[in-house]
Amino acid sequence: MRRYAVPAAAIAALYALNRFVLIPHTAGMLHRMLAWHFADFLAGGLMVCVLGALLAAAGLSAPARVLPVSAFLLACGLFWEYVTPLYLPRSVSDPWDVLAVWLGGMGMLLCLRRRRSRR
Repeated sequence: MRRYAVPAAAIAALYALNRFVLIPHTAGMLHRMLAWHFADFLAGGLMVCVLGALLAAAGLSAPARVLPVSAFLLACGLFWEYVTPLYLPRSVSDPWDVLAVWLGGMGMLLCLRRRRSRR
């Protein structure tokens, strides 16, 4: 479970940096990418960390295959983008955010697999 603490802390630091430093000081296309999609990208990575930590706490093996993790990320992303706006009025649907969640999660899966193979 500890192996997920460092990546989760890094994601939290990147989110804070993005929210409080990068977004206020950028403009144009970069600003739109950071403001609209980067948090979703980070959320995908965090979802993989949370999933792995919960499975480890339950004594199960961490997710290592692409297909199950992809299905999990797509389900989370679709719920987040299409169900959440039904009960949270300030939320809006954006199909590109589903892709950002998936890419972030796949990036985290790749990082976790590389760390595991080095040991």
